Amino acid sequence: MNKRNCPVCGSNESRIIMRFTPESLADINPDYRLDKFEKAMKGKGHLLAYSKCKKCKMIYCDNIWDDVTLREVYENTIDHAKSKERILSIQKRLWLTRIWRNILRTLKLSGKEKFEDLKIIDYGCGWGDFPDVVQGFGVNAMGYDADSKKIELLRQRGQKIANDVDKLRSFHPVDVFVMISVLEHLQDVEYILNLAKELLKRDGLLVFFVMDYRSRYIKRNVNRLKNYLPALTRALNPVEHVNVYDYKSTLATLKEYDFDFISTDNVLYLTDFFMMRNSIMLIKFFNWIEQLSTKFITWKENRRVYTSPQISQFA
Repeated sequence: MNKRNCPVCGSNESRIIMRFTPESLADINPDYRLDKFEKAMKGKGHLLAYSKCKKCKMIYCDNIWDDVTLREVYENTIDHAKSKERILSIQKRLWLTRIWRNILRTLKLSGKEKFEDLKIIDYGCGWGDFPDVVQGFGVNAMGYDADSKKIELLRQRGQKIANDVDKLRSFHPVDVFVMISVLEHLQDVEYILNLAKELLKRDGLLVFFVMDYRSRYIKRNVNRLKNYLPALTRALNPVEHVNVYDYKSTLATLKEYDFDFISTDNVLYLTDFFMMRNSIMLIKFFNWIEQLSTKFITWKENRRVYTSPQISQFA
């Protein structure tokens, strides 16, 4: 299996700081079928680890997962029935509505006064719950995902869905490029951010949401794993979440690709925390498992042309 360079600074020097077993990942992720996950990981258990970049301190999985393994995990190992139930949650719909409201506010502040074929791409759209929220008169939304089961459902529901980049290119230029909990999944961050710039209008918005792991929280999980205890949250998963971002590393990544910060939506998401700890500890642990706020980004000129290597873009 090939090694990845650091997704922030490009360095190839790192050290392993956290190891997992198939059992430990399945224990903290209720959507996993352990028998199928163990089958997908057969002979690859030693690759279930996070490394820390020696140069910039970014934490990431430095193994490039092959397409066969990722397809097994995303399409066969995860219980889709449990996963799909989340799109029916009122709480999640309210959260997505809040993100949509803030996108509209940002567009208005940037001078847009009304809907005039507002085009949106939701990259890594999953079950399509965000396009459900935004679709309406004057809004033209297209989702993108690589999971065939999700694509089938979205098409049955009449949503616009692409499973290849050429279809996205035929849809551009777009006003908004959305990635909700996607960047942490991607092995080739450079390719995706350059794709976003290619598809966006010159004054378009990149909207993203990623997990935010503060260093103290990471150290706590490392110590738990050393003592053969499960990690505190299912969000730490070196197969699916190959990039472990904090605020600093996220902004460093975006700056590298000429994105300018515009505004923020202060979204906190503590569900995983409350599954493991009593909510009375909220104040003490508040900064340990906060997710990075949704960010609204615009981009300047594209400095370089980039061609992606042949590695997976599952999200």
